[in-house]
Amino acid sequence: MNAFKILISALAIYMTGTTVAQAQSYSPEAIDNLRYMIEEEKLAGDVYRSFGVLYPTIMPFRNIPRSEDMHVATLVGQANAIGLDVSDLTSLAAGQFENPALQSLYLNLVAQGSTSSFAALTVGKNIELLDIADLTAARALIPTDSALYASYGSLMNASYNHLNAFNTWLARTPVPAVPEPETYAMLLAGLAIVGGVARRRTRSVS
Repeated sequence: MNAFKILISALAIYMTGTTVAQAQSYSPEAIDNLRYMIEEEKLAGDVYRSFGVLYPTIMPFRNIPRSEDMHVATLVGQANAIGLDVSDLTSLAAGQFENPALQSLYLNLVAQGSTSSFAALTVGKNIELLDIADLTAARALIPTDSALYASYGSLMNASYNHLNAFNTWLARTPVPAVPEPETYAMLLAGLAIVGGVARRRTRSVS
């Protein structure tokens, strides 16, 4: 078991202990969203770690992955509290995902961000926008007094902090003189739209 899996397991056990008293039942769609959000938070951490190797002086790619690990652990703890087995997700290696849309998205994002530091920061910004949108949608499916609702809210607050960090670095990072096609496409369309469409298409055929 690698260090990431050990950390997630330990944190999830802790999170379970702090939420078990508030455990309750959720709809199948809410459960599906919980599993999806675990993988989406993992995707963010995996993408940022890959960029941290390419751009070691950009602090968000050094600091934020640890926060994403905590996000995964928080949601795994919530899953454990309601008796939902997500061991298939926590055992996934870095860069590996069960959801085919997220697997494709991961590969595309790493490729896009590998073209320049500006492209990588743009990917980071759009990941956080996507995360906020999906967390908002997930919260709409569960009771407002539930532990999961509170956890989603905490993750949203953290995502806003991450978004601010990426925006700060983008403001001081020169735009490539001739933007790569991938970067230009992201600036025009935004990852939130692409990711949302990919997610809906996956669910429509499942």
